[in-house]
Amino acid sequence: MDEPTSGEAPSPDLVAPADAPAPPAPMAPMAPMAPMAPSAPATIDLTLLYARQRQPMVQLARLLTGSFEVAEELVQEAFVKFQQAPTVAENPDHYLRKIVVNLAWGHLRRLRLERAVRPERRIVIPAPELDETWAVICRLPFRQRAVLALRYYEDRSEADIAQILGCRLGTVKSSHHRALATLKRQLS
Repeated sequence: MDEPTSGEAPSPDLVAPADAPAPPAPMAPMAPMAPMAPSAPATIDLTLLYARQRQPMVQLARLLTGSFEVAEELVQEAFVKFQQAPTVAENPDHYLRKIVVNLAWGHLRRLRLERAVRPERRIVIPAPELDETWAVICRLPFRQRAVLALRYYEDRSEADIAQILGCRLGTVKSSHHRALATLKRQLS
């Protein structure tokens, strides 16, 4: 058996026989995240954030990706990324939402190649007018779809949407206008 690395000798009743397998290394305790700003709290209770934000984030990701299964995976990945962030976000809800939007965007970029090869699955909704609307929304470019989802589903202001998507306010306004014009043109 190897010598202890901590500098302390193990007690005689804790010494394993020479032929016993080595015990697994203990997991190091997680260090609290450092504050990002002086007004930010020292740590975030991830359990409370998860309980409060999981379902809204899954619904937002579903609107952005068109798939409930993908949405759940992206939200789970978002919480992992949030937890692994080196600093505490000043506004954890906003930071988590931004992670979800960015992951959805990345997912859809990767799907472009797959869509060229694989036929598109249609999401079936009982009401035909909703099915028609949903099909048109799914064909919108990501930014336009994200603007519509954040504006009408999450009831966000244009300034909030610009901050979440990392673009200018004018870009949000033009994306919103173009998305509505496309919906009007395609559905009439």
